[in-house]
Amino acid sequence: MREPGVVVVWPPLPGPSVSLPPGVEEVWPDRPGLWHSGGWHVGEFRTMRYRDAGLLVLGHCFAGEERLAADFRGAVEQRRFDVLGRWSGSYSTVVLHDHGVTVAVDLAGQIPFYHFSAPGRVVVGSTLSLTTAAAGFRGEPDFLAVAARVFCPDVPALVGDRSVVKGVRRLGGGLLLTAAADARPQVRSGEALLPDPGVTAEDAAMVLRSALTAAVAARVADGRSVSADFSGGADSTSIAFLAARQLSGPLRVFNYHNPLAPAHDLEYAERYARLDSRLRLEVVLGRSDTLTYRGLADVVAGDLPDQAAVADARTELRLSRIAAAGGLLHLGGEGADALLVPAPSYLADLARRGAVRGLAAQVLAASRDRYVSPSVVLKQLIRTAGTSMPRAFRGLAAQLERPAPQAMQWLDAISWWTGPGAASPWLTERARRELSDVAYDLSRQRDLQPRGVGIADAAALHDLRAAGAVHRRLVETARRHGIWPQAPFLDNDVIRACTKVGAALKVPDERPKPLLRKAMEGLVPAPVFARRTKGNYIGEDYLGVRAAVRSLTAFLSTSHVADLGLVDPEAVIRSVEQAGTGAPAPLPALNRLLGVEVWLRGLADAGPGR
Repeated sequence: MREPGVVVVWPPLPGPSVSLPPGVEEVWPDRPGLWHSGGWHVGEFRTMRYRDAGLLVLGHCFAGEERLAADFRGAVEQRRFDVLGRWSGSYSTVVLHDHGVTVAVDLAGQIPFYHFSAPGRVVVGSTLSLTTAAAGFRGEPDFLAVAARVFCPDVPALVGDRSVVKGVRRLGGGLLLTAAADARPQVRSGEALLPDPGVTAEDAAMVLRSALTAAVAARVADGRSVSADFSGGADSTSIAFLAARQLSGPLRVFNYHNPLAPAHDLEYAERYARLDSRLRLEVVLGRSDTLTYRGLADVVAGDLPDQAAVADARTELRLSRIAAAGGLLHLGGEGADALLVPAPSYLADLARRGAVRGLAAQVLAASRDRYVSPSVVLKQLIRTAGTSMPRAFRGLAAQLERPAPQAMQWLDAISWWTGPGAASPWLTERARRELSDVAYDLSRQRDLQPRGVGIADAAALHDLRAAGAVHRRLVETARRHGIWPQAPFLDNDVIRACTKVGAALKVPDERPKPLLRKAMEGLVPAPVFARRTKGNYIGEDYLGVRAAVRSLTAFLSTSHVADLGLVDPEAVIRSVEQAGTGAPAPLPALNRLLGVEVWLRGLADAGPGR
């Protein structure tokens, strides 16, 4: 099942001049230049016309038709298409008119666009496959972009706006592209997400309360059958309680639990479900055949590399259960951690601002929670606080040139970013050289970090866009089940509420996520916020590696990532074999690498315009 998408060619060309896959049609036959492929959910693809302009809204936009029409008329009359991102929801927009095209991406980057330009022509599409097809070439992997995303995913500047396909640029979260008569694309930030020193945590909590409540209420009012995740964590649990308050009947909530490798979430989910009689908890039980890394050779490749491909069996199990229960619109808590949990580098930000009084208490609390000496934490944060971004890039380049494999720890995150760590022996000489060259080039640049944005604030924005990408892939995976996953935390208004306060105001007090706790007071039972632990799937990952060592070895021994020159397959296989014995291994890097492998195999099997 092909992922639905849209593509714009500007200036418009006659239909036969554009090579597109079968089933792709013009949106407006009397206004050429915009095509789309089918398969959208009801309400996901909305169009409107006024005078010489056409508007396309992709995603979940809660503005009614009258509001949409009125605002669009005003935008056309003023020729101000950058003002169309103030409706509630999470969506991207395309405006096509006689003088050009304007594309704006949602703040979380759930619905990014891609663009290719040549003299006198620009192609902008919501999928890589449609973009490359309309541009007239077959997509080839961009070596550097792929390498950076696998080994340095926390350093977005290494990639910039490069997509994983050579020659195609990516238009990410919050960005706006315009192309006028000369077809030269101009890209800028549509909206700056900067902390406001005048906004207190109490102010932000009130705004978050309003935005999150409205985001959930709008989805419940959609009229479709609604279900929700119920992991036992504060994020999805809060969403479920908000939804239950809006429904006249019961709400089905789902918890995944594998008794072979418990994530330690089920006991909390069962406890919280008893707090509201409207909740109907259903436990999705994992099995040996749904462990991580099972059936990788059979995973269907998507439009982009997907690190969640390694858990495809588990995802399919969850989605099939949700679909069987009748869930059409499924709510989850994706994005909350990026918005509500400060990166450890906030400690360095405090030192950079000279907040000595608050810093001492924060160091003691952080060291106590992580069982690390306060003096060690203090030494690390002082080192980071005294490191400029150019110097940090020089340090990264040196790490890549002379790798010192070591497992990443919490302490390492009190930094601008972490390097490849224990996965560094996998890198080929070419990959190390190209990545380090880019890092050195960046170290000579200035003004890479916007004024007013701390190290931790920048990390939060990056994590937010990563969460948007994760959710985008889930949406596409769920499409064949007839389910539309929704992440209210990724709505534009919710993002604005959370990014108005800096990372230091989100630091846990006696309990985690104080901003969410304040926002949900009286709406979500207090015991939900008493939990201090967080479940994870790492045990299931290690069990999955142990069960799949032989198939993983075979999968990697003839890998496309090796043919690309990205990794030494023998080094990767050694790490897999070590993980199979229970020894620590860089499994997140392995998951990203295997996601690229699945994507490369799909790319190799596909013809032009796949």
